[in-house]
Amino acid sequence: MHKSFALLLAFSFFLACSENKKPEAAKQPAPLPASPIPVYEDFSLLEPILHLQNDTTYVLNFWATTCKPCLQEMPHFEHLNKMYANKKIRILLVSLDLKRHAQTRVAKFIEKKNIQNEVVVMCDQNYSKWTGKIDGSWYGALPATLIYKNKKRSFFFGAFETYEDLDKAVAAVMR
Repeated sequence: MHKSFALLLAFSFFLACSENKKPEAAKQPAPLPASPIPVYEDFSLLEPILHLQNDTTYVLNFWATTCKPCLQEMPHFEHLNKMYANKKIRILLVSLDLKRHAQTRVAKFIEKKNIQNEVVVMCDQNYSKWTGKIDGSWYGALPATLIYKNKKRSFFFGAFETYEDLDKAVAAVMR
């Protein structure tokens, strides 16, 4: 009787375990993590791009996910990327969001809006130390855009209201 009870118990255990098992084909692979956005914790990591001397025009847009005008002008920079695809131009969107928001809030915005431009997060909170190195008149208000090619530089406070405004600003520096 002990043998048949043990056999019945083992058989019941086997059935219980096998019923909960899902077929291997039904398993879905875990989603791949989004590629991380580069985070510059100190301005010195971003600074070298301000001094490049070559045949490329650089457009650095300083923005944040909490800045409504920044988000409203973002499509203009995406359009610029498409329109200048065959030109020597580099567009860098420099988010000033906090470091803890880089892989969440910033990454979600980039994905949701399908941003194709290069994005970095610059989380050096000592603004008074570095904003003057971008432009002497800048005190940190967003959005702000630096457009330069070699020694020719233009700096803009506030959002570009239209793509045409941004295009004119870039074209003036490219000449």
